[in-house]
Amino acid sequence: MKFASIALGALCVALCSGAAPLPPAPAPDARSATQQFEQIAQWVGRWRVDETEVLTIVFESTANGRTIVERWETPNGLHSMTVYHMDGDALVATHYCPQGNQPRLVSHGSDGPDIRFTFRDVTDLDPGESYQHDLAFSTARDGALVRTEVYQGPDGQAEPGRYTLRRAEQASRHPA
Repeated sequence: MKFASIALGALCVALCSGAAPLPPAPAPDARSATQQFEQIAQWVGRWRVDETEVLTIVFESTANGRTIVERWETPNGLHSMTVYHMDGDALVATHYCPQGNQPRLVSHGSDGPDIRFTFRDVTDLDPGESYQHDLAFSTARDGALVRTEVYQGPDGQAEPGRYTLRRAEQASRHPA
């Protein structure tokens, strides 16, 4: 009983003195935006897309490794691109859409292994156009990269689009 009185008294002193509670422990897979950028940098190379044979996604490093460019290539040429870079403690993704608008999305880190970007703002948006509102990357059990995006249009959010990316064969890049 004496121990309970002492513990209760210590708790009361801590609460009354304005002591801040301890922050919650980070999740085991928690990652900062910088760590997420480092993960995206590991994706540099060519990726084929399971859902279509006419699209290849290429991740390239530029600006002395401080920027990663994601290019969507089709047989007709460049379709679109997204540029990833740090902005302070945030990871920014700017999507250059074939419609001509440029939504900017941001991630401040995560509590798990996925990378999730949320809408910050959009430039050059014309009436009636849709724009990328959310973007996420996760890793499938078989090692594939899963890219999910949601567009916002005049009528609200569309269903998420999902693309499964697999590294292109290394042998095709280095002929014998």
